[in-house]
Amino acid sequence: MNPAPPRTGKNAFTRFHTKLLIAMMLVVSLITALGVVFAERNAAANLEATLRQEFVSDLAALHHRREIRRAALVERCRALVHYPRIHAALEDNALDLLYPTAHDELRDLTAPAPADAPASTFLHARFYRFLDRTGAVIPPGDTTGVGELSAGEESRLSLPAPPDRPQSGYLAQQTAPGDTRISEIIAMPIFSHENGELIAALVLGFEPYQNANTAGRHGLKNGLWFENHLHLPGLSEAARTQIAAEVARAVAAQPFAGDETHLPISLEGVPHLLFYKTLNAASLFPRAYEISLYSLT
Repeated sequence: MNPAPPRTGKNAFTRFHTKLLIAMMLVVSLITALGVVFAERNAAANLEATLRQEFVSDLAALHHRREIRRAALVERCRALVHYPRIHAALEDNALDLLYPTAHDELRDLTAPAPADAPASTFLHARFYRFLDRTGAVIPPGDTTGVGELSAGEESRLSLPAPPDRPQSGYLAQQTAPGDTRISEIIAMPIFSHENGELIAALVLGFEPYQNANTAGRHGLKNGLWFENHLHLPGLSEAARTQIAAEVARAVAAQPFAGDETHLPISLEGVPHLLFYKTLNAASLFPRAYEISLYSLT
């Protein structure tokens, strides 16, 4: 008996049906995968936008508190330069009496901060120096009560001429091997009571405003970049080097930009938002930039 001929039509239909099902499954799988990818990207974009908004809000609050404190510092220093005994020592060229007189007049400002007062809010001067008519530092002789500064640190307080308006800047002091202390500088002009001429300036150093509350809440790290050095603790040396290079490159491209600027940056595989802002654009002291780093994870 001869075998029955194969049902080629039915087999072909079955194969076609199977291929069609497989193709449809692949299309559905592809669409599902694309939908998941787009959803993840959308969620990541929404999260990054939220984190950016938190970053901007934190910075705005920080800047507001800093400006309030700086205004208080300037007003306090403005009052100091009107003390008659300090003027008398300067106008009579009795420079040997200048610092002893200032030691008495500025005693409340140079006194140690109370134990329960935050150092960043208490108006306590770490050091002070006077500049003469040429902008050079007048040596104090005895440094008791005026704050210890090395010869190099004193020279960095000098200016081309005494300023005719308040100036701000920053000074890095090596307090120990590998340990740097940053001081915020306020320089106030001193005008003669007799003829109104600019005769000297008083330069004082204070602890910079710290952002401890914000850093603890959102991981916002703050530091300073000036004189080609980055002062931003809590980072690895590689991350610090990378940030310093990014800021130096951005500042070189826009040296006079005073507005807030932010840059995306990846540090050791983690995305961050890097912010920098000029703190003393019109100052005679070296330009300083606030550096803020915010993790986008």
